Amino acid sequence: MEIKTISYQRVLNLDNYESKRLEMFAELHPGDDIDSETSALMETVERKIRENAAKKYEDEINILQQQLSDLKQEINQQIHEGISTSQNQQTSTEPEDAW
Repeated sequence: MEIKTISYQRVLNLDNYESKRLEMFAELHPGDDIDSETSALMETVERKIRENAAKKYEDEINILQQQLSDLKQEINQQIHEGISTSQNQQTSTEPEDAW
């Protein structure tokens, strides 16, 4: 039996009821090693299907890191404003010298 074409398909779950499907075909030529060609095709599909998913996760991480930085800045600002407010309250409640 002569095998002329091989294919490999992968379905990747993206969460939120989304998935991505990629299928590739390869044509074999006389003298090609079926096992190595099949492995190469499988590796290509596995790498390609995850390229955009990896980018998506990197983008989400960057957004979350920016949000974390913004929240830290907001907390520091509120702490600073709280310290300033409490210092102003302390100076206004101190008794004035009777001199």
